[in-house]
Amino acid sequence: MEPWIHPETREAPGLPLLMVRVPRRNFEGLFEHALRPSGPFAQALRDVGYDPDTVEERLPLEVWRASLAVARRHACPGLASEDANRVLGTHYVEGFAQTLVGRIFAAAAPLLGAERCLARLPTYLRAGREDMKLVLEPVRAREWRARVVDADPLPDFVAGVMEQVLRRTRVLPRVDVLERAEHTYSLRIRWDEA
Repeated sequence: MEPWIHPETREAPGLPLLMVRVPRRNFEGLFEHALRPSGPFAQALRDVGYDPDTVEERLPLEVWRASLAVARRHACPGLASEDANRVLGTHYVEGFAQTLVGRIFAAAAPLLGAERCLARLPTYLRAGREDMKLVLEPVRAREWRARVVDADPLPDFVAGVMEQVLRRTRVLPRVDVLERAEHTYSLRIRWDEA
């Protein structure tokens, strides 16, 4: 176990999974702006509970997870689940960058730089999943560690998100999953100047 991971943070987040709701903008960023499903892909999303015409502002976590499984099958055929999740995390950031809030972030990211963008990620993460907790810590120049507490973890998706966020700051990132546990995971975040 890495010394910066404290045992007291290993418990699951406070919200039961059945109560976790995912903002509609998460779905819109990934599906409507990035992947743009049609035909069987769009129908499979409707079958698991995501309809782009829904008026609900928040959808159950179960619908988000099922929608990601559909996306892995349709947008990332042949990839292992971890690799597909990382690709979807990358697509998520690109789709988010096409939303109103995302365009502001995308324009600011190169000005903020890698470290300041990383420092803001816990706030952005909670805007998308209020049940998750992200703790970041700088280790040395161009290397940070992250610990995520999540009752239903997808570490490779978050690694893909972090890599793409850092690419927006014009660096060459690499995010590795160091530890996977039932309700937590840790990531090593490194980058080189482009």
